[in-house]
Amino acid sequence: MAVNQQTAVTPKAVAQYVVEQLAAWGCRTIYGVAGDATLYLMDAIAQQGEIQYVNCRLETTAALMASAEAKRTGRLAVCTATSGPGVASLINGLGDAAQDQAPVLAITGQVERKDVGTGAKQEVDQQQLIQPLAVYSALATDARAIPIQLNLAMKKALSRGGVAHLSVPKEVWLEGVDADLFPLMSARTVPSPDSGEMEWACQILNACSRPVILAGRGVKNVQEAIPELAEKLGAAIITTLPARPFVSNSHRLFVGGLGQAGSDIASDLLKDADACLILGSTWWPEDFVPQKIPVVQVDATPENIGNTMSVSAPVVGDLSSVLPFFIRNIRDHQRFAWLQRIQELKARWKAQIEMEARLDTQPIAPQRVISALNRCVAPDAIITLDVGDHVLWFNRIFQTDRQEILVSGRWRTLGFALPAAMSAKRSEPDRQVVALVGDGGFGTTMVDLVTAVVYQWPITIVVMNNGSFAMEQNRMIQAGLHPLGSDVNNPDFSLLAQAFGAEGFRVETGDQLEVTLSQALTSDKVSVVDVVCDDPIVPHTKI
Repeated sequence: MAVNQQTAVTPKAVAQYVVEQLAAWGCRTIYGVAGDATLYLMDAIAQQGEIQYVNCRLETTAALMASAEAKRTGRLAVCTATSGPGVASLINGLGDAAQDQAPVLAITGQVERKDVGTGAKQEVDQQQLIQPLAVYSALATDARAIPIQLNLAMKKALSRGGVAHLSVPKEVWLEGVDADLFPLMSARTVPSPDSGEMEWACQILNACSRPVILAGRGVKNVQEAIPELAEKLGAAIITTLPARPFVSNSHRLFVGGLGQAGSDIASDLLKDADACLILGSTWWPEDFVPQKIPVVQVDATPENIGNTMSVSAPVVGDLSSVLPFFIRNIRDHQRFAWLQRIQELKARWKAQIEMEARLDTQPIAPQRVISALNRCVAPDAIITLDVGDHVLWFNRIFQTDRQEILVSGRWRTLGFALPAAMSAKRSEPDRQVVALVGDGGFGTTMVDLVTAVVYQWPITIVVMNNGSFAMEQNRMIQAGLHPLGSDVNNPDFSLLAQAFGAEGFRVETGDQLEVTLSQALTSDKVSVVDVVCDDPIVPHTKI
């Protein structure tokens, strides 16, 4: 009688197993900073050719690069750091991934097992440290547990859209593993929308006379359907900042972004509306939305529905299934009065921002900088934004074509733009990549400008240099507070760029803007454009 024989698995070191498992799941980049507790992992990465290691100077940069990659692609992104201060420095970038539901796996070294819980050098309870941000975190105290722990970490990061974490004590990297690799899991399943939910939503939309659509980044894969639905419904289209590229800004029903960084008319129309259809968004800023309005919200993730607002008609399902149903079942409406109001407000707003874009001040008005960038940047560029008043001016003035926009959506950390730009350029080498930063935010991850230079990623960093944390300064001024702590003492960023091995440009007058920006954007080197800006108070600023 024949006897079934199992093929023996050749034992391999934990470090090698981890790298092979990551590669089997499609990982092609690991961002990190080496340290004493990850040196065996570094060696294992160096021994293969499927995964590239990006050597950052700051662990925060590594985590932000991973977060940006995960946001852009929806695929699992990986970062690594050593024990103690290494994992602590990852936290800021992991917070960005956690808040924006980006699937990121952090693999960190830990002190030797005998030192765990003893207060030894660089020893900290990593699971407790990372617990508020992670959907999964485990300490690998035994090599035999690594395959299952790593598989669980990857699955949970992808299925739940968040941060997973695995810490490996220093000596465990060398222990043997005799397990097979786990196969790549299938894509996250999305529940089929309930027909009753969709029909009730259509009833609400058919009954309204002043509808508005709020579109978020979840509409990326159905963006062609948004104008069709809006035209049939006769609805104004408002977008969140990441969703700006998904709706033509020249469309007759597009009215801008929502919130302080959006357009005034978007908030005006929303407050006049008698129904709001929210598609793939959870953004609902209480100061810019009506307190009571019938809301229809569609999202593939049930827990995203009704987070901060009362929802009259929740629809759980993929937009690719729901929107065709809406388009078929929403009746054509002739909402002439509403459409006329939308056009009147659009004309008023267009004149307002065009006037602001022509401001000729010294220092340069931020609106004029954004307008010049709008004219110079490639239509399919990737634009990464830091945090600060320049983001508000950008969303107010910039009219997107097909540009992709990356932001730190909910975590809103200073220093996001440079790591995000590097990550984008690494994965999209043929696309123009621009980081728009404030002088305060740029200072937090500026050290990794050298990383962009070393890897020869020709990104352009535009620094809005107003010598202050303008958002905080202006809020304090508006509240009658002393602006202590809002000053920023800056170097000449153009000279600093040259010291890093990048090209440096300095702009002090408005007539220099377009020539200099065009020169930087067409450079084949990393370039920094230091623009001396004014710091006017953005409308609606308050603490």
